[in-house]
Formats: sequence, structure tokens, C-alpha cells
Amino acid sequence: MILDPLAIRNLLIWIALALGSAIFLGATPSWMRCAAKRADPSIAVALFSLVLAGSLVALGALNGSLAGVLTLTPLQILWLAVCGLVSALLWLSLFTALTGGRVSRVIPAYLLYYAISLTASHFLFGTQLGLWKICCIIVILLGIVLIESGSSNLGGQLWFLYALLAALVGALLPLVKHATLGDAFDATLYQGGRAAFACVFLWIFVLLRGKESTIRDLSLRGWAGVVFAGVSFAGSVACDYYASLRGDMSELAPLGVLAFLFVMLFARMFQKEKQHGSAVFGTLLVLLGQFGILMGL
Repeated sequence: MILDPLAIRNLLIWIALALGSAIFLGATPSWMRCAAKRADPSIAVALFSLVLAGSLVALGALNGSLAGVLTLTPLQILWLAVCGLVSALLWLSLFTALTGGRVSRVIPAYLLYYAISLTASHFLFGTQLGLWKICCIIVILLGIVLIESGSSNLGGQLWFLYALLAALVGALLPLVKHATLGDAFDATLYQGGRAAFACVFLWIFVLLRGKESTIRDLSLRGWAGVVFAGVSFAGSVACDYYASLRGDMSELAPLGVLAFLFVMLFARMFQKEKQHGSAVFGTLLVLLGQFGILMGL
């Protein structure tokens, strides 16, 4: 059998884009942590949303999806604003959690949204939730427990409460989108629209709290964290978009699971966060659980 070099090249680019999306997404929490440690979380997340919205609008203008704004109905704009409000609460909760909690603690706790979302989808929309998925969810939960087992008195730490809030809001976001805008809604337009609305809501929040003056206290590393967090998140969206042009992204979904692995890896490399043996084993269980759900074996 003769292999087409062009087909092989396109396949490799397709895989590289999917892997790039996971890497960008995995790096985002570490950049968020850099910004959150050096600024009031409200101003840090507002700046992050501004960079993210600008990057996604540029992506929409580049790929032509920005023109879809003119075809939106008032009801779609309203629901996009609701998604933006939910996103604003999600990002604010994550940034606040990262002011006191390490990336390798906050993100595993936030990952509870995965189990919450699957369970809620089953009861609200009738999504199939068989024995296999239930077992995979249990494996994920066990992995999260093992990762968090190194922290004492978790319930008494404020960062953990904010991480749980982020998990609840993170589970709510896809449910709202599914019930209002639908799964067929243009992904780039959705990402850019919700980021733009979230940016507006977050800056209103900053102004109401009178925290706009604290932007002067942001250090150079804080600015770098804000900018790179926004660009990294936008980079993940861009990789997803261009990968989707080359094939069905569901076929490369297992590569997306690696985002959590990169979260833990970058936390160890850039944030110098020590991870004990149970955390490493817990990370493996989380990855296996997510992979099992995607494969649906």
C-alpha cells in the first residue's frame, strides 16, 4: 500500500494541533497562579479576561466567524451574556482560589466539575450514564482524593471552598450552553462572545469594588502571568479550531485528556510545587478515568 505523503503530513499536523491545545490549556493555570499571587484577584482576572477576549476576537476576525455576530438574534445574545456571566464567576473563583492554593491542589479540586456535569446531564437531558461511566467517575474521584490527601484540614482552607465553587460553576456552564445555544453553535464565536461579556462583567465588578487603582501594584511577573494566561487559553481555542478543520475532533479527544497531565507537570516545573507519590498515582487515576469515559469501552 502506497501512503500519500500529503495525507501523512495533514495527519501529523492534526495531531500536533490537538496536542498543542492540551499543552496550552495545561499551562494556563500556572500563568494564572503567577498573576493571582501578585495582585488582587478581581483585577487580575479582569485583565486576564481582557487579554483573552482581545485574542479571541482577533481569532474570530482571522477565521471569519466574527461576521456571525451580525446574524445573532437578541435571544442568542442574551444567552451568550448569561454564559459570559457564568464564565466571569468561574474565572473569578479560580483566580481567588489560586491566590492561596497551589495549582496542583486547586485544579484537581476544580476537576470535580467533570463528575458533576456528567451526573447533571444524565438527570436533566437524559444523557446515558451506564455502569462503565459510573466506574470511571469513581476512579476520577478516587484520583482527586489521593491528590488532595497531602493537604491537611482541606475544609478549613478558603482556597478549597473557592475551588469547589469553581467546580460547581464549571459544571453549570456547559449545561447552560447546551440548553440555550445548543451544541451546534459556532465554537469560536461562543468562546469569543462569552469572554467579551465576562470581561464587561468583571470590569464592572472591579469598578464597583474600587480596585482599579491596584493595577499599579502589579509586578512585571504579574503582568506576564496575566498576558500569558490569556494568550495560552486563546491558543488552546485556536488549536482546537484549526484541528477541527482537518477532521473530527472527537477522534482526537483522548489527547485532550493530557491537559490535566500538563497542568500537574507545569505546576512542578514552573511553580516548583512538590508532588508526593499519592499525587502522582492520583493523577494517573484521573487520566485513566477521563480516558475511559471518552473511549466508552
